[in-house]
Amino acid sequence: MRLFKNLAIFVLCLLLLAVGAIWYLTETFDSERVKAELVQAVAERHDRALRIDGPLTLSFWPRLALDAAQVSVSARGAPDHLAAHVARVRVHVGLLPLLSRRVDVQEMRFEGLKIHLTRDVLKTLESLDGLREATSIKPRKVAFNVRRVTVTDGALEVVDPINGVTLQLSDVTAFIGPVGKGVRGGLGVEGDARAVGSLHAAGRFRMTAGFDIDGGGVVSLNIAGVDFSGEALGYQRASLGLNLGSVAADAQGRWQGRDVALRMTGTGRSGTSELAADVAEWQWQDGLHLALATASFKRDGERGGALAGRVSNLRSGGEGWTADSLLLEGNLRRDGRSHAVSLKAVPAWRSEPAELVFNGLDIHLGWPRADAAPARKLQITGQLAWQPLAGVLDSELAFNDGTHRLAGAVSVHPDSTPSLTFDLYTPLLSLAAYRAELSGLWSAAALPPFAGRLRADRLEADGWRFESLVLPLASDGSDLRLGPFEGAVFNGRVSGQIARDAAGAGTLGVKATGVAIEHWPMAAEATPMLGGGLDADVRLDFDARAADPLATAHGPMRFQLNGGAWRGTALIDALREPGSVLAAALPSATVPDNLPIRAASAEVQVAAGLARIETLVIRGAWLQLTGQGQIGLGDGVLDLSLTAALAEAPKGMSRKLYRKLKAQTQALSLGGSFAAPLWRTEAAASAAR
Repeated sequence: MRLFKNLAIFVLCLLLLAVGAIWYLTETFDSERVKAELVQAVAERHDRALRIDGPLTLSFWPRLALDAAQVSVSARGAPDHLAAHVARVRVHVGLLPLLSRRVDVQEMRFEGLKIHLTRDVLKTLESLDGLREATSIKPRKVAFNVRRVTVTDGALEVVDPINGVTLQLSDVTAFIGPVGKGVRGGLGVEGDARAVGSLHAAGRFRMTAGFDIDGGGVVSLNIAGVDFSGEALGYQRASLGLNLGSVAADAQGRWQGRDVALRMTGTGRSGTSELAADVAEWQWQDGLHLALATASFKRDGERGGALAGRVSNLRSGGEGWTADSLLLEGNLRRDGRSHAVSLKAVPAWRSEPAELVFNGLDIHLGWPRADAAPARKLQITGQLAWQPLAGVLDSELAFNDGTHRLAGAVSVHPDSTPSLTFDLYTPLLSLAAYRAELSGLWSAAALPPFAGRLRADRLEADGWRFESLVLPLASDGSDLRLGPFEGAVFNGRVSGQIARDAAGAGTLGVKATGVAIEHWPMAAEATPMLGGGLDADVRLDFDARAADPLATAHGPMRFQLNGGAWRGTALIDALREPGSVLAAALPSATVPDNLPIRAASAEVQVAAGLARIETLVIRGAWLQLTGQGQIGLGDGVLDLSLTAALAEAPKGMSRKLYRKLKAQTQALSLGGSFAAPLWRTEAAASAAR
């Protein structure tokens, strides 16, 4: 009994001493002094301003704890810039471990933690190794272990003013622990996520991880995962899952990991998209290195498809990311048709500015037609630089569809006017192969603003052949203009411009010099009446949205033929008909098949699908024709009334006969069409009627 009595007295003394020590520490605890030391330590060690507006209290029951309220921390080097604020901080520390110089944090609880970061702050985060040591705190060897850190009602805001994106996390609940050498711990965070600005997303997220810290300080991540569900990237329902296998970091700053998998699914009005990416192994030391990464993308709906990609030796350096090769294969689906896609390139990503560069670009794809014809096979080669966040693209490309080749520069700069510019060259281009696409471009109500030019050694359109053509093209988004252009046509020269405005009003202006009439598309169908080089000046207005714009054209046209010839003898045969006044002047033996023309001119007004010839004068070597009439623009039907007279004596005609006939005239009519002209004298025409 005496032993128990002595033991009780000893325990009672210890309790009295402990109570006395607690009473003494409580009475002598100077919260203002501790606040001042903490503020000074944070300022000297981390170059941040610490502010504690609420009380700082020390309690011993039921556990030793330090409480602080309304704590704020500024950004590094910016005392007026708030980086974090917490409504209450409570730290529970084991009392007995303190006696052996061990800090055993049983729990750190942050209530109402709010963190605000900007892009500039994230870019200027520095390693603590370079900060100066605090002069008021003596370094001591103290073992530090944290069993659990808890965050409730937390919030995080990250602002990127350069790209116009703000990330907001709210209603965040998090835990981590235990943290210490030789201890296996876990991490869990969940809450609401919202992105506003140029990137929109809203939903619920969760992150979990397990980690180890061995005796040498090596950190390893066993399994980690991030899940998100909500609205993102324009999808009404989106889900994202990121899983990491094992991750390890050593004291030298080298991180290694394996088995990274990303899965994303999005469902919207246009269908469902699925994205998957996998990395077998990765390493981080002065930059990330992936020996091999694969990815795939699938999308259903009318415009979807499937793509699979592979990038090898992807690594980050001083300027950004580079890789040895990028391969992309798959198909794109449009309007029920599938088109194969194959891409090979050497990619590079530059951080400043954010730009994706493709060198050695080689793309093969099925190029869909605007009509129901099979897709074209198109090859694109060259190099391309694209700024995805800004939309800027600069490229030097060559296009080849198996028949036509174009090469040149294409640039897209959304902040410039116009946003799209190009300068392309082609040795041969037939517009007939792209009739449907060009018709859609011409009739489009809205276009991206663009300006550029096409240089062609030879361009073919509806039977016309242009050589050495320079064709500028431009649009302000609604109006469209082709020209002023210039090129060679049938050994002559043609220049002009064609345009239409947003309301569909079209204008055409063309000047031609020395264009061979016999090579015109309509003349090529049959033996033409005339031959030679034609000068022309055409000014027409028309309805660009009409089914047949030519039928709506109206305006003046002027033609001048300097030199040339009548081709064939149809005119001569008509003048030889019985009853013709000039029949005696045309003995068959003296008239050649081609009659030379010294000069010809015509004044024409176009309206309602007809070319009305107001004045027509044709002066040949010995014959002159004058008259008027009309020509159908669509069908080429001729309806002209002409007067023929001798301008000079034909070879072999006597002077007496010439004096008799030079004052005589013969009325003629020209009917039929360009393909089959029909000449008649006035008497023959009257008889036919």
